[in-house]
Amino acid sequence: MYVCVCNAVTESHIHDAVERGVRRMRDLRDHLGVAADCGRCASCAHSCLKSAIGSQAASAPQAFPAAFSLMEAR
Repeated sequence: MYVCVCNAVTESHIHDAVERGVRRMRDLRDHLGVAADCGRCASCAHSCLKSAIGSQAASAPQAFPAAFSLMEAR
């Protein structure tokens, strides 16, 4: 889906930007031009940014197995 029509930015572009380290709207504006022209896309772009960050965090490997507990280690 197109998020920013002025700059032809899609959700996929935002997800790719998050994979490259983008974490703030300012970064999206600087790298993709989102919300730099008319600004109507800002709220949708922000939602997509939060969703992409959440998806990335959910797919990241955990440092410890889910069943690991500090209490069990004692």
